[in-house]
Amino acid sequence: MRNRGIDIEPESYPLSFPAPAPLPRRRSSPILHLLLFLATILTTLLAGALYHAENAVGWEQIRRDPSLLFLGASYCFSVLAILLAHEMGHYLACRRYRIDASLPYFIPGIPILGTFGAFIRIRDRITDRKALFDIGVAGPLAGFVVALPIFLYGMSHSRVVDASTSGNGELSLGFPALFALAVPFFFSRIPDGSVLSLSPYLSAAWVGMLATSLNLLPAGQLDGGHICYALSRRLHSRASRVTLIGVILLGALHQAWVVWAVILLLLGDRHPLLLDERENLTAGRKVLAIVALLIFLLSFMPVPIQIGS
Repeated sequence: MRNRGIDIEPESYPLSFPAPAPLPRRRSSPILHLLLFLATILTTLLAGALYHAENAVGWEQIRRDPSLLFLGASYCFSVLAILLAHEMGHYLACRRYRIDASLPYFIPGIPILGTFGAFIRIRDRITDRKALFDIGVAGPLAGFVVALPIFLYGMSHSRVVDASTSGNGELSLGFPALFALAVPFFFSRIPDGSVLSLSPYLSAAWVGMLATSLNLLPAGQLDGGHICYALSRRLHSRASRVTLIGVILLGALHQAWVVWAVILLLLGDRHPLLLDERENLTAGRKVLAIVALLIFLLSFMPVPIQIGS
């Protein structure tokens, strides 16, 4: 905080702010949440049947026989379970602190993934650092806890196949560190000219890891930004700037990072002030912050999807 040109370190100057006057709130209809959820079921079923089923089918086959959509059920419901766990982690943490929040909004997407994720809207100003930390960390932890068994089951049902017969053409997925660490435990070796053909469950876990790592970027009002701000306002400010620079540099590896850099610029690197900034985090929560960092490192993918050689 700046005051007449003097820098005041927030950790050494306790701050509290009066609660703002309540404003009229526009609440979304439960029907909207339900319709978005049903639409996301449809788009992830379609993505699963086209790209992630054991015996994937084509558009024309689905047009002639819509029941083939259910070939994507394993992928669809695994992805939705991970996303729902993530958002309900945030939602239930908000309920615990009596902070008004919406139900999850699911965002239907186009194949290959079938979804652009989900989010909740927090309508109240967050009270203190403890509440902010718990709300920020609850989503990634809950999503990862659900994704981990799906990942292990999916890895055990994946196969090593010859690259020329994999049917993926010029499309390949980048693996997060967790995948690379687990491969030797499930496959003695992957010969040259072979690739790992992901089961629908492993594909769903991959999407979950991608969503988790993006949310845990320590910037702005992302989950990672909430965690950083709860730890230290100064840490949040510095981490947000470094993250934006890092994402821009990653754009040299993959064009999708350029899009994400634009999103970070639009979201901004600032964080709303809390009603009470005085209380520091407990040692247990600082340990959870380290756990969240490990989850980020295990889930992060510098090049998520690569097209061409």
